[in-house]
Amino acid sequence: MAKATKRAWGEAIPNRDEQFELKRQVVLRTAAKTYSRNGFHETTLADIAEALNVSKPALYYYFRSKDDILFECHRLAIEAITNSDHPMPTRDEANGRTRLEEFLRRYVRMVVDDFGTCLVMTGTNALEPENRGQVVEGRRRIDTMLREILEHGNADGTLDCPDPKISAMFIFGAMNWIPRWFHADGSLELEEVASRLIAFVLGAIGPNRPRAD
Repeated sequence: MAKATKRAWGEAIPNRDEQFELKRQVVLRTAAKTYSRNGFHETTLADIAEALNVSKPALYYYFRSKDDILFECHRLAIEAITNSDHPMPTRDEANGRTRLEEFLRRYVRMVVDDFGTCLVMTGTNALEPENRGQVVEGRRRIDTMLREILEHGNADGTLDCPDPKISAMFIFGAMNWIPRWFHADGSLELEEVASRLIAFVLGAIGPNRPRAD
């Protein structure tokens, strides 16, 4: 029994690789919040180190540069939507309207997370060209995903969306504005925000909306 307890205790303590990843995540979230609040160009590695109460050289153990930190924040935000381990429902699994509702909920949750907020607030121009290209491609994949869902809904009759491109632009515009006003300790819960957004979108492109003459 004593040996089993000792073994369980040892397994409960993160190993070296796990400790590295945990600290790396703390660096990323701290940087994401700082970039979003103060701006990428206005934030230095020294600012991030000060927020973490560590020395600036300590950050180089986890990242090569300020740009690498920003790129990783963007990559993680994009992966929250495109992650193949938790894929969106396909055409064979759900109708267009159901897929749209799921997409909107996932995107709202992503965009108010530290990494998603950083993605929206800092944009891609601050990134180095190689990293910028990867992020732009990731964002394009998300845009394509939404357009495909809108096209599906229009085809199966669960949505009334004759122009998926324009509709997607309006939808992203509304969602990407959320981090500028949403506060976790505010009067609205996150899921309520998502539900209201869904109602707003479906009010515009739902199949029963009034048609223009």
